[in-house]
Amino acid sequence: MPASKSFGVECAAEGLSRPTRTALTGGIASGKSTVARMFQEKGAIVLDADEAARRAVQPGQPAWNKLRAILDAGYFDAATGELNRKKLREDIVRDLTLRAQVNAAVHPSVMEAMEAAWREVTARDPHRIVLFDIPLLYEVGLQDAFDCVIVVYADPEKQVERLCRRDGVSPEEARKTLTMQWPIAWKKDRAHLVIDNSGDIKDTRRQVEALWTGPLQRMRSCRKDTYIPTTS
Repeated sequence: MPASKSFGVECAAEGLSRPTRTALTGGIASGKSTVARMFQEKGAIVLDADEAARRAVQPGQPAWNKLRAILDAGYFDAATGELNRKKLREDIVRDLTLRAQVNAAVHPSVMEAMEAAWREVTARDPHRIVLFDIPLLYEVGLQDAFDCVIVVYADPEKQVERLCRRDGVSPEEARKTLTMQWPIAWKKDRAHLVIDNSGDIKDTRRQVEALWTGPLQRMRSCRKDTYIPTTS
């Protein structure tokens, strides 16, 4: 069953509320995308940081211009200017400095786009449950910008097994890839809610249903003064 902790936020009185800010995160090959789809099926709007990142690094975008300034020409297609995301993803596993530079170049644009989408959705439908799907939530220090953080958890060896199957890499390569993110157990301990995705799909779906009908429905709005902006 999912773990539940105190949210640290107050339900708001009429006229003093704003929509709850909820983040969904996890670890590589923890099954976070599967959980996100389940929440979408229930009616949630999921704002996907990976999708926002793909748009942010399209040729001519501000984040793309920043990457051009810090990366070698070999990371870009000579004809179209398209970023070779696969090559970059492989290299930042090995190079911590490069990883930090890339994050600094891309994450502000990603969060700006997600914040704009959140404002648009909640202005149109304040009671709609909206999830910010951010894989590197803790790594980039965004956890305090949210009222509730849901962590999708899987045993590390299960992550390795899934990553090997998904990407066709060796167990050694998979374990090295996991070091790009903070330990999943560390994230689990700091989450408000946890979905254990180590088992079968039916068990995961039961946990999603429990959160959907329980805490996520109860905490649809919070006091305005609990808001901590993620961008300046």
